[in-house]
Amino acid sequence: MNADTQKQPGKPGWLPGAAAILAFIACNGVFVLVAFLSFFGIAVAVDPHIQAGVTSVLALLTFGFVLIAYRQHRVRGPVILSVAGAIVLVGSMYIYFNKIVESLGLLALIVSAVWSWRASKSSTRSSGTSSGGRND
Repeated sequence: MNADTQKQPGKPGWLPGAAAILAFIACNGVFVLVAFLSFFGIAVAVDPHIQAGVTSVLALLTFGFVLIAYRQHRVRGPVILSVAGAIVLVGSMYIYFNKIVESLGLLALIVSAVWSWRASKSSTRSSGTSSGGRND
C-alpha cells in the first residue's frame, strides 16, 4: 500500500458501536426513562413517529459507519449483518411493528458494530506488524 491509499488506522472503529448503542437507547431507553420519570409522578409524552425516525436514522448511520470501516478491514460479514439489521429494524418501524423483530434488528446492528470494531482492530494490528520489521 502506498501513502495515498493508506487510511488512518482505528479512526472509524468506535463510530459503528456508538451509533448502534444510540439506536438502542432511542428505541428502548426512552421507555425506561418514561417509566422511571412516571415513578416520580412526572408524565412525559413521546411521539412514536419521532422516536421511529430517530431510531431509523441511527440504524442507517450504523450501517454507514460499518461500511466506512469496511474500507479498512475488508471483512464482508459486518457489512452484511448491518444491512440485514438496518432493513429489519426500519421495516419493523414502518411496515409491521413487532417488538421481537425490532429487538433482533437492534441485536444484529450491535453485533455487526462489534464485529467491525474487532476486524478494524485486528487489521490495524496486522498491518502495523507486517512491515514493521523489514528495512526496504
